[in-house]
Amino acid sequence: MNDWLQLLRVSNAPTCVTNVLVGCAIGIASLPPDFPGPFIDPGAVVLVLASVFGFYFGGMALNDVLDVERDRASGAPRPIARGRIGRTPAAILSILLLSAGLVCAGLAAGMPGVLAGAGLLTCIVVYDCWHGSTWPAVVLMGLCRGLVYLLAALTVTTALDATLDLTLLLVLGGGLMLHTAIVTGIARTERTEAAPASWALPLLPLAPCGALFLLGSVELWATAVFGIVLALWLGRIVSLLRSTPPRVIPAVLAGLSGIALLDAFYLAMLGWAVLSLLCVACFALTALAHRSIAGT
Repeated sequence: MNDWLQLLRVSNAPTCVTNVLVGCAIGIASLPPDFPGPFIDPGAVVLVLASVFGFYFGGMALNDVLDVERDRASGAPRPIARGRIGRTPAAILSILLLSAGLVCAGLAAGMPGVLAGAGLLTCIVVYDCWHGSTWPAVVLMGLCRGLVYLLAALTVTTALDATLDLTLLLVLGGGLMLHTAIVTGIARTERTEAAPASWALPLLPLAPCGALFLLGSVELWATAVFGIVLALWLGRIVSLLRSTPPRVIPAVLAGLSGIALLDAFYLAMLGWAVLSLLCVACFALTALAHRSIAGT
C-alpha cells in the first residue's frame, strides 16, 4: 500500500484542498454585492475536490509511468523503477484517475468546468511527456496548479453566470504558478550533482509580495500574521539550499508543503482568516505525511 501511496504522492494531497479553497474564495469575490446566493454549492465543491484529486493523482502516476527508464538510470527510489508496481497497472490507474478528474469537473461546473478541466489535463499530459528534456516544462507545472484556482472558482454558485474577476484570478493564479515553477525547477537537480538553479532563491518572495502589492488586503492583521509564517518557511527553504552541500530534497518538500502556506496568505488577503487556519492545518498535515510517504 505504501508503494501505491508513494506513486500517487498522496502526502501532497492537502495542498490540493487549499488550492480549491482559494479558488472558491476568488469565485465569491467575483460575485456582485447584491448576488442572492447561495455562494457555495457543497455538492459542487465535493465534486471539484474529487476532480482535482483525480487530476493530481493521475498526473503523478503518469509521470512515473513515462519516467521509469530515467528513474532507473538515476537511482530514484520510485515504485515502478524498483519493480514494486507494474508499469501497466500504474498506466491503467493513471488513465482512470485523469478521466475521473475530467468527468467530475464537468459535473461540478458544467461546460466551463469541462473546458477548464480539459486545459488542466492537457498541461498535465504535456508536462509528463516533456519535462525530462526541456526547462520550459516548469512553466507547465506551474500552470497545472494555477488552473486549479480557475476550476474551483467556477463552482462557487449553481448559476455559473457571474463574471470572474480576471485581475484577481491572474494575480493570485500567477503567484501560485510562479511558486510551483520555482519548486519544480529546484526539483530538477534532486537526483543529480548539479547545483540548484541560481535564479530560484531571489524569486521565492515574489509570489506573496507581488500579490500584496497589486491587490492590497482586506484584513491587514491577518495578512501580516500569515505573511510572517510564510516568510519564515520560505527562509527555511533558502537555508536548506544554501547549506553545504545543498539539501535539495528537503528544500523541495518544504516548497511543496509551503503551497498551503501561500494559500493561507492569499485567503488572509481576501478576508478569509478562518480558512487560512485550515490551510495551516493542511500544511502541517503535508509536512507530517512527508516523513512516511515521499512527496517528490
